[in-house]
Amino acid sequence: MTVQETTKIVNALKVAYPRYAEQIQENKQGMISLFAFMFKDVPYEVVNCALQKFILESPYPPTVHDLYKEVMAFTKPDIPDEDKAWYEVARAIRLYGYYRPEEAFGSMSEVVRDVVKAIGWSEICLSRNIELVREQFIRLYGTARQRKEQEMFMPSFLKRRIDKLTKGKVLNISDALGGAVNGKQCK
Repeated sequence: MTVQETTKIVNALKVAYPRYAEQIQENKQGMISLFAFMFKDVPYEVVNCALQKFILESPYPPTVHDLYKEVMAFTKPDIPDEDKAWYEVARAIRLYGYYRPEEAFGSMSEVVRDVVKAIGWSEICLSRNIELVREQFIRLYGTARQRKEQEMFMPSFLKRRIDKLTKGKVLNISDALGGAVNGKQCK
């Protein structure tokens, strides 16, 4: 999203939330800088649609976090819940069995496949206590799903910055925003 498009978003906030219009106007430049920076990898149409949905659902203006959550709800792939994930495993066992693990893995979503590989395909297929395996799977899957959702929630530019940070090449946020925070130059 460009700075011009971000200006449209901030102006829409002033109109949609008249009780907060004065506060928004006071912080307009800082808001534009921050929103443009945080949503630079997201198309304007997606942010605009997310904002429209948020306006209908909340009497308060969105934070960057609120709006980004709405954007992610539109754009992120659906990760199955624990029951659907276990269904994928049970279906793969039924269709492919012990002897065709590669085909079984091909039928699973990414997070399910990773958890199944961690437990072990042969251990799952040969277990005499499938309920115990199911409990173990659900426990591991919950953690893996949460980790994947956190990873997906992080903007790509921030992932790149974190990679640079681990290599010692990161900008601070005021530099990334052109030095403007709340419409004032940072020193």
